[in-house]
Amino acid sequence: MTLRDDSVWGTMDLDLANILKVIGPAASIIFAAWIFMGFLQARYDSAIDRYRDLIDRYRTSELSGSRKANMRDQIICYKQRCELMGRANILGLISAILLILTLIAGEMALALPGIPVLKFASAGFALLGFFLVIAATIVVILEGRITHRQIYSELLDVPDLAQGIGEEAGDIGDPKRGSRSPPR
Repeated sequence: MTLRDDSVWGTMDLDLANILKVIGPAASIIFAAWIFMGFLQARYDSAIDRYRDLIDRYRTSELSGSRKANMRDQIICYKQRCELMGRANILGLISAILLILTLIAGEMALALPGIPVLKFASAGFALLGFFLVIAATIVVILEGRITHRQIYSELLDVPDLAQGIGEEAGDIGDPKRGSRSPPR
């Protein structure tokens, strides 16, 4: 089906078969973006739930000195993780929007071949969208480093487990702990 109308849009060539051929592979990119967003949101929701639980336990429990210090460290780490995952979610959402705009601009470029700016807009949206997926992934990597510290500090409350990793039980923030503690 081809429609030509010089009066409204200049030359409009609507080749539905060609548009549908282009939409299929491009739509898979958008589905992938939404799957990535689901991954980000699940991590964020999990961290927020755990953060709230730790704060509640910190407020309502009688804790030993080192356990209280390590739980305080965990809460601060979860706060950082939640902030990072919030940023990753925003980057992921903007990326998804840009990839949807890529699809829309690409379809318009096929329908309106006389408007070359649509091709450049589509390419630009795609590049920015993919760049933001990479940026969001880097934020998730940074968040993963914080998780490493949390896993490490959990062991320090139980003497047998701390000894199992070659450490003494106690406060992760203790300056006497030395360089074996993981960085923040």
